[in-house]
Amino acid sequence: MKALSKGNRLKRFVGYVVITAGALLVLGVAALVAWTLALDYRFDRQNRKLVQSISEKLAPVVVRTPKAIWDTDLHPYGFPVGSFDSPYLNYTAPATVAMSDSLAAVTFHKSSYAAGNQLIQDVHLIMLSAGDGSLVTNTQWPEQGPLGLGPGIFCCTKNDEFYAHADGWLLIKNGRVVGRQKVNPVGPNRQKIHVSLGSSNRPTTVEIVNEDGSKNTLQTDCGNVGDSFLSKNAFVIIDCNTLSVIDMDGHLFFSDAFSGADLKFGGASRNGKRFVISVSAWRPGDPPYLTDEWLVVYDTEHRAPVFAVKSDPLPYVQSQSALSADGNYLLTGSGGHLRFFKVWQ
Repeated sequence: MKALSKGNRLKRFVGYVVITAGALLVLGVAALVAWTLALDYRFDRQNRKLVQSISEKLAPVVVRTPKAIWDTDLHPYGFPVGSFDSPYLNYTAPATVAMSDSLAAVTFHKSSYAAGNQLIQDVHLIMLSAGDGSLVTNTQWPEQGPLGLGPGIFCCTKNDEFYAHADGWLLIKNGRVVGRQKVNPVGPNRQKIHVSLGSSNRPTTVEIVNEDGSKNTLQTDCGNVGDSFLSKNAFVIIDCNTLSVIDMDGHLFFSDAFSGADLKFGGASRNGKRFVISVSAWRPGDPPYLTDEWLVVYDTEHRAPVFAVKSDPLPYVQSQSALSADGNYLLTGSGGHLRFFKVWQ
């Protein structure tokens, strides 16, 4: 048998290399697919366990088949499509809806491009009847200030007027803008909360400054803490997976925890007795995404949740929410709809 020539040996060697590389590539792709499927299964299982845990905790107060008093579609009034102008963000959702005894209000941006590809943002302010959700007024104007700052709507001044912040502070009467000014129409709260955020190795310090200038401090082990006022005498801090109601002396009134969930503040009643917390479950991954959200109404006298409704459809990040002055009615927003619920007593 003749020995293979040098050229044939080289060709055979190259063939072996190609076959081996191909086999390794197939094995690598198979291993990557198997790892991805295993990771997806693990993430799905984690999410299912979290959703089940939240569902079981809220079972005594959640509305299983929520029936809104009214449900108003905002799209005919210019509500934006897509996430660019979405008010469903954790830093805007609670501030873009408000309600009085007779009116519900919502505000949002609507972007467009003018000649020269210049971005223009119009501010929309929609007032609805609190009785049946029918349109009262639909007002819009081009924002004069920096793009992306606001807008927000709040209730109420001492004269029961709504006030908003877009390109300055605005006074709203009977659903229409009746005045503009540079300062907050209701004035600043004289108590102040200063939060010095920590990290994984350093606790967060919360400093309370009282009307007389005295200060109280408290610390949490969580590196990321948010604070929101309930009343002149109490505020809520959200400390990782725990919410706590604190008085102005720094004393804990009560707390509640949702292990593994994401908590965000959703507004308070004017009497300070009830407030809303958005409790959400996110599926881990890159990027993670929202799978479930509950709007939970807490009662400070009961020191516990008294009402919860699951968001459907899901918001971009957080649903809009607002409570009536006495805390007996809940206004929610997601999917371009505002819904009005009676809160259980």
